[in-house]
Amino acid sequence: MQLPKFAPQILHLEDIAPDEDYEGLRILRAQSDPTVMANLNIGAYDFQSPSAGYTMLPATLTRKGFIGAKGRPRVAVTAHPSLQAFVDLVRYDPSNPPPADYQALGMKEMHDRTQSDFKGQKATNKVDFRDYLLEGIRGDRTLFLPTISGWQSANVFPQTVFVALDETNPNALYGFVWLPRAPIMQSDGQTQTAALFALANSKDAIEAGALQDLVVTLEIELNMDERRAGQSFADRNGRGSKKNKNLVISLDTSSALSELRLDAVAGTVFEHRLATGRNTSTSETATTYIVDLSTMEQMLLNVATGGRIKPEHFKHFHVPHFTQFANDFLSMLDRQFAAQWPEHTPANSDPFRRIYVHGWPFALKAIALAYYRSRIDEIGPLALSIGAVDAGKTVEEAFAAAVEVQRATWTETPKVTASELEERLSKISWERYRKHWINLTGAKIKDGVTRRMALKSTNGEEVAVGQAQNTAYVIKAVEDKLLSDSWTDLTSTENA
Repeated sequence: MQLPKFAPQILHLEDIAPDEDYEGLRILRAQSDPTVMANLNIGAYDFQSPSAGYTMLPATLTRKGFIGAKGRPRVAVTAHPSLQAFVDLVRYDPSNPPPADYQALGMKEMHDRTQSDFKGQKATNKVDFRDYLLEGIRGDRTLFLPTISGWQSANVFPQTVFVALDETNPNALYGFVWLPRAPIMQSDGQTQTAALFALANSKDAIEAGALQDLVVTLEIELNMDERRAGQSFADRNGRGSKKNKNLVISLDTSSALSELRLDAVAGTVFEHRLATGRNTSTSETATTYIVDLSTMEQMLLNVATGGRIKPEHFKHFHVPHFTQFANDFLSMLDRQFAAQWPEHTPANSDPFRRIYVHGWPFALKAIALAYYRSRIDEIGPLALSIGAVDAGKTVEEAFAAAVEVQRATWTETPKVTASELEERLSKISWERYRKHWINLTGAKIKDGVTRRMALKSTNGEEVAVGQAQNTAYVIKAVEDKLLSDSWTDLTSTENA
C-alpha cells in the first residue's frame, strides 16, 4: 500500500538560478512564473522552513546607481520594520557589538575602523538621538528619521533569496526578501541604530507600545565585502557641506527650544525681528533684525541653564518650567532697549549696532547669563535636573524627582536680584565708544592705531570703534562686570 504524500517535494536553494542582473542574487519571479507562487503557498522551498535560519519581510529590491555599460550599480533591499523587528533583524548594536558573530562574517575590521570611536561625544549623541525618539513616541513631535543604511557580508549572499511579486520596474522589484540571520552593519546611521537599540530597552518605549508602533526605514546593501563597505562609508560621510544653523533652526519648528522661543518673544520687540539666516542680516548697518535665531537660542539656554547644555538636551516637558523666566527676560530687554532698536534708522542717526553694545550678540548673551545668576535660587534646581536619568522612571519622571531633590538641598542665593539687575541695565551707558566698553572689549585696530569713526549721533565727532567679538571670554567678562560691585564703572560717559 502506498502512503499518501503529506509534504510537498522539497525545492532546494541551489536549484534557484542566480540572477546576473542583480550580481547573482537568487530571485524567484512569482509574477511571471505562476508555479513559484504555487510552490510558496505550500511551503515547498527549503528556505521557508522555520529551522532554515531566515528572516522574511516585505521589501523592495533595487539596482541603485548607474546601470549603463560602464556602471557599477549597488544591489540593495529596502524594508520598513517595526522597532522590535528592526532590533531582531539587525542584531548588531554598534555601541555594543556582538563578541563573536560579526567577526566570523568579515565585519571585525570595518567595526574597528568606523565604530571604534563610539565613546565620548559620539556616545552623548546616541543619548541625544534616543531622547529625540522619545519625543516622538510621547507625541511632542513628528519623527523625521533618515534611512538607516546597512550591509550584509558577501559570505551570506549566496543564501539570500528574493521573491518578486511586482516586476513592472526591472530596477525596483517589489516582494519579499528572505535574509539569513546574520548581523547587519551600518554604513550610515550608526548613531540612530544605537539609539534605537537603547530605546527598545527603555520603560518609555515599552509603555508607549513603540516596539510595535515605531516604524523605521532600513536599506540593506547586499554582497558586500570589507573594501566595498569601506568605500560606502567614505562616500556617505565624506561629501556635502554643513547646513546653515539659522536655517536649520527656522525649519525645526517642532523642537522644544522653538516652542520656548515662540512663547517668549510674543508681544516683545523680538517677535518679528529674528533673522533666519536666509536673505537676512544682523550686520553693523542692518536694522530689520535684532538677532538671528541661533543667538536667540543661546540667549534662552543661558537664561534657562546658565549655558550648561546643548539645544538637543532641552525637551518639551521642560518648556513649562522655564517659560516664565524666558518671558520675563525678553520683556526686560524690551523695556530697556526697544526704543534704541528702531527698525528704520531715524534721520541724523546711525544704525543701532553702530552705536550700542546691547545690539550685539555677546552683550545679550552676557545679560542672559547675568539674569540666570540673578534668579539662581529659582532656576538653578531646574537647570541642574535636566538630563537626569533613573532606570525605574521615564525621563520626565526622573526630571521631576531630581528637581525635588535639588530644591530640598539648594543653598545658593543671588548676589544681585533680577530687579536690581534691571535697574543696573537702565543706568549703564551702552555706547560702544565709551572708555569702559573699550576697556572690556578692546578697540578695532588699523595699521597699529585705534580705528575711529565719525558718527551722526555724535555730530560728526570721531569716536573709537569698539570690537564686538562673540567669544566666551568677552561674554564672561561682561557678565561678571554687570554683577560686580564695580558695575557703576559702566555708567561713565567718558569716551575712549
